Amino acid sequence: MRANLVWLLTNLEELIAGTGLVVVVGLTMYNIINRYLLQKSGVWAPELAEMIFTWVVFLGAGAAWKRRMHISISVLVRNLHPRTQTVVTIITDIILIAFLAFSTYLAAKITISSHSRLSPVLRLPFSYVYASTVLAFALMTIRRAVALAHTLRMRRSRGQ
Repeated sequence: MRANLVWLLTNLEELIAGTGLVVVVGLTMYNIINRYLLQKSGVWAPELAEMIFTWVVFLGAGAAWKRRMHISISVLVRNLHPRTQTVVTIITDIILIAFLAFSTYLAAKITISSHSRLSPVLRLPFSYVYASTVLAFALMTIRRAVALAHTLRMRRSRGQ
């Protein structure tokens, strides 16, 4: 049971984003069939697909962050002494954690303030869409903090 929970939390971004992508494709196919075969248009389908796609994008970015798939320029760092590399990694992680935490805070403010703004067709609060940014930035912050703790633990165990 515990292993399943750990696996679920470890793969949270991919699970939600993957499910969302399947739903977006399904909604798009539904609307294509309705529009071109049945000569009807589900005006709500594109709006819902856009909202879900926003979740897919931000959680996909979080998943890429977790797997270290974002672009980085490490030519300079790779050529440094290992101890200096560790120091640069620690400083970089601290800066990234501060940036991501601040981004989470700003995303939360926007999410809260947009609750009264409703989508045109479905009349859903835009806060449901913007909540994806809060979750993605919060998960990225946590993952970076865990990586920093791991780096510090490794440094301490090596006696650096």
